[in-house]
Amino acid sequence: MLNTPLLRAALGVLLLSIGLAVQAADLTARVDRTRINANETVSLQLVAEGDTQGEPDLSPLSRDFDILSRGQSKTTSIVNGRMSSTREWTIELAPKHPGVLRIPSLTLGQSQSQPVTVEVVTGSANIASTGNKPLFLKEEVSEHTPYVQQAFDYRIKVYFRQPPQRAALSDPVAENATIQQVGDDRSYDEYVDGVLYRVIERRYRVTPLQSGPLTIASPRLEAMVLDTSRRARRDPFADLDEAFGGSMFQGFPNIAGFGQSTRRIIERADDVTLEVRPQPAESGSIWLPATSVQIADEWTPNPPVFKVGEPVTRTLTLTVEGATSAQLPNLDTGTLEGAQVYPDQPKSEDLAGTAAPTAVKTFKTAIVPTRAGRLTLPEIRLPWWDTKADLPRVAVVPARTVEVAGGPAPSPAPDVQPPPVGSSQTAEPTTAAPEPKSPAVMVPAPAQSPGSGTGSGIWPWLAGGFGFAWLATLVWWLRERRVRRDSARDSAKLSPSIGGLRGLDRSAARRRIEKACLDNDPRAARQALILWGQAMWGEASPNGLNALALRFDDADALEVLTEIDRAIYAPPGSSWDGSAVWSRLGPLLDRAGALMDEGDEGPLPELYPRA
Repeated sequence: MLNTPLLRAALGVLLLSIGLAVQAADLTARVDRTRINANETVSLQLVAEGDTQGEPDLSPLSRDFDILSRGQSKTTSIVNGRMSSTREWTIELAPKHPGVLRIPSLTLGQSQSQPVTVEVVTGSANIASTGNKPLFLKEEVSEHTPYVQQAFDYRIKVYFRQPPQRAALSDPVAENATIQQVGDDRSYDEYVDGVLYRVIERRYRVTPLQSGPLTIASPRLEAMVLDTSRRARRDPFADLDEAFGGSMFQGFPNIAGFGQSTRRIIERADDVTLEVRPQPAESGSIWLPATSVQIADEWTPNPPVFKVGEPVTRTLTLTVEGATSAQLPNLDTGTLEGAQVYPDQPKSEDLAGTAAPTAVKTFKTAIVPTRAGRLTLPEIRLPWWDTKADLPRVAVVPARTVEVAGGPAPSPAPDVQPPPVGSSQTAEPTTAAPEPKSPAVMVPAPAQSPGSGTGSGIWPWLAGGFGFAWLATLVWWLRERRVRRDSARDSAKLSPSIGGLRGLDRSAARRRIEKACLDNDPRAARQALILWGQAMWGEASPNGLNALALRFDDADALEVLTEIDRAIYAPPGSSWDGSAVWSRLGPLLDRAGALMDEGDEGPLPELYPRA
């Protein structure tokens, strides 16, 4: 009964589908290390994608390796209604002899893996110290001898063979420099002395504030890792596995922490000490260290058409590689004779996703010619220091002379014609002016009464009425403007917002900083400092304490603000003397406010002092 044609056909279809599934599988081979000692083992992983059947042929491994153990697992997932499965074999191999050993191509059905090469050396001295560590850190800097105020990259890399548990990484610390994290963390694989590690890379931007030695203290990594020095607990399913032929509980998922011992470790990379060079004497008054500086000149409309009384917009875009937006100076566009100039507020930003620090600053200016003829736009020059060639350079926008066309001609005054007969208008009598005689004396005519037919009539009274109405409107507008200003000032006193009135909001923010420091609350102090910065500089205010430190013309400011940041991220139980911090921070705020008030009456002071 079982040997029916229908049953044979069904079995044939089943075998065919299994053969096709095995043929569609993709087999990948990888090892955890490519360089080992002769007395060590290497773990080989075979991964097959798809619904596979059977076992891989491991017989080619016996030429150079002993197979110590093997295991397998299977994973099935359903995504968007589609089912996919993966099988993985883990084979522990011991080399039979030193040298360059080759794990040949292995087969599973119709699939084949790529061969893998493993180098086996004698003696442990050939393996670097990091090769035996489950987790370690490395640091990198893009510049070892930067100039003062030259931004450079600092990278910290975390290497691990197995993902650590409850890992926490602090930030690097440096005195007399600002450090800011840039972008998101990157992850990739990397071989170190033949060992395959997973790497997580974090990038920071460092800007030294003064010349001399600069030490960057490495971040600290705290994590829990598997303790291989202790004997792990026996797998609770091992006995059942053996009782049922070693297949019933094969591939049972591991439970984190069950049957495994962990230990807490603290790792650091090496501290980096750099020598920061001072500003060269031949650099000039403007100090802009960079690797590239470009100035783009654009017009709206394009090409520009210059006419008397019609505006033309000029946009200058300054792009600097190797600097931050806070370092970009303003462009000196000179003076224009024969035109009115209306500049907008410059806008600057740091570009994200670039290999090197890159900043852009945009200057927009409306130019309205006031006379026809030639108009000369002066040359624009920006000196900067090329940190690659170590030479002074100048970015130049050449001078430009344009022709300004005259405005529309004024329409001629119409001839006065006598009104037609029967018109209600009264024509003013016109008489030809007599030719002056040399000895004659001009005597004013006697005033005429309002009712005289030859006088000005009602027009002087109308003009006086309109003038009186205009004066009344002006008085009302000034009164309403004063009422709105007083109302805004009163609301600013009651509101914690920082928009509008600089003086009152700045004083309120200063009181907040003082209260937070005296309450020993570093987080509240940091928030109050950000509010104070916004009250000082509005939209151009800094975003963090490191950026705020650049606005002070005092080296002590960086130390005080860094101390606040350290207190925020200090371990629990750490103490912070807010009263001592306020005794140093209060005078800095007062001095910065006084400089800002003086700057309202004159040119702004230099943002970056020379080292």
